[in-house]
Amino acid sequence: MVKPASDSSTASAQVSPAGIWAIAIVFAALAGLLFANPWPYQRPYAGAGLVPEWATDTATVRSPKLKPEVTVAGYTYPCSACHKLFPSPSETDRALTQHGEISLEHGINNRCFNCHSRTSRDAFADHRGAAIPYDQPQLLCAKCHGLVFRDWTHGVHGRTNGYWDASRGPLDRQKCIRCHDPHAPAFAAMRPAPGPNTLRMGDTQPDTTHHPAVENPLLIHKQPAESVDPKPGEGH
Repeated sequence: MVKPASDSSTASAQVSPAGIWAIAIVFAALAGLLFANPWPYQRPYAGAGLVPEWATDTATVRSPKLKPEVTVAGYTYPCSACHKLFPSPSETDRALTQHGEISLEHGINNRCFNCHSRTSRDAFADHRGAAIPYDQPQLLCAKCHGLVFRDWTHGVHGRTNGYWDASRGPLDRQKCIRCHDPHAPAFAAMRPAPGPNTLRMGDTQPDTTHHPAVENPLLIHKQPAESVDPKPGEGH
């Protein structure tokens, strides 16, 4: 016959009231310690910065007309309205009599008729003199910038608005002159938008030297005299 457990062993398994209070105090202290957070978590990388509104603005840098028009004293005229009456003189290095607001800084492309048609001021001209519609300036740019034009057609260069998913809406590839001034296409120094920030990328601070201004080595006539190589036979 098995004897029941003694009352003394059952009593020893029970916790005294003092022990219960001690456990409660320990848990309360731990809760207070977690709430106070004396050792805050330190990220191994910087926190994500807010993206400025200008970095996500879909508007283009420029909003040029895609029509051969000029506005003078509140009236709008087609380019041909004047040019058919006053033929342009032969091209020289003289200052412009009209269109004085234009500053031509386009590398060695420093002649008006390299781009504009000699026979119709309402159009551009290709290498053979055939007309390029005024609202298709990218075809004009392709005359000299073939690789960039190839990248533009594939969406690698330039700005594309709209949707890559055709089921959601159209794709709007912005034309070259929406960003570049055709007479002075180089961009001035720009402040880049914040880059991605991940654990393995290291320092992602903006590079303030983005698009530094440099002299164009193709413009020999604008280089300082000491930078031009001497002619054969000339010494120093």
